Amino acid sequence: MEHFNELKATKIFGFAGEFDCQAMMFCFKTRFKTFEKNQVIVSQGDRLEEVVLVLKGSAIAQNIDSLGNISILNELNKGDVYGLEAAYAGQEFYKDSLIASEKSLVLYLNKHRLINPCQNRCRRHEMVIKNIVTMIAESHVKLLDKLTHMSKKTIRDKLLSYFHMVKEQANSPYFEIPFNKTELASYLAVDRSAMSTELSKMRDEGIIDYDKKQYRLIK
Repeated sequence: MEHFNELKATKIFGFAGEFDCQAMMFCFKTRFKTFEKNQVIVSQGDRLEEVVLVLKGSAIAQNIDSLGNISILNELNKGDVYGLEAAYAGQEFYKDSLIASEKSLVLYLNKHRLINPCQNRCRRHEMVIKNIVTMIAESHVKLLDKLTHMSKKTIRDKLLSYFHMVKEQANSPYFEIPFNKTELASYLAVDRSAMSTELSKMRDEGIIDYDKKQYRLIK
């Protein structure tokens, strides 16, 4: 089966064998598509008929307000799903856009087939729904992490809160973040110029070191 190894590596389909995966691809009316860096995977305002599973690469969810300001909401890596919460909440349109941050392979799943058990009420669908509930909970944890960073009073505290989280996830003082400076400022809801100034001060003070997306927490 095409892309079976990628499907098997995801939390949502990790329990299934090749035959089960093939059956579910038919049941959920799926389609695979490859995107190059910066291509739009789904557009803000489009009708929400499908949820998106990232199989290879990564993507960034962003929102553009009425004034044209862009906010980075979240970063999706291999195995993450976009649009689940909105689909289960009954939203009809995508409130945000999903942009490939590198060459990526995604799987689109029909939301109606995904959230409504099939007539046979098969074990496969029950397992998928169970995994979806877990993934929605994990998504809320990510949102709480972001709110924790944003709740800090100063730009330095916001940066250190975020860097310490990524450092712990990497289990190393050396780590890579998924954002460039513009995207990081948007994610933390701070001014880019002020943030760049603060990063330079932190490097001069021996707190951090960095090169593009590579960072090191010194103290």
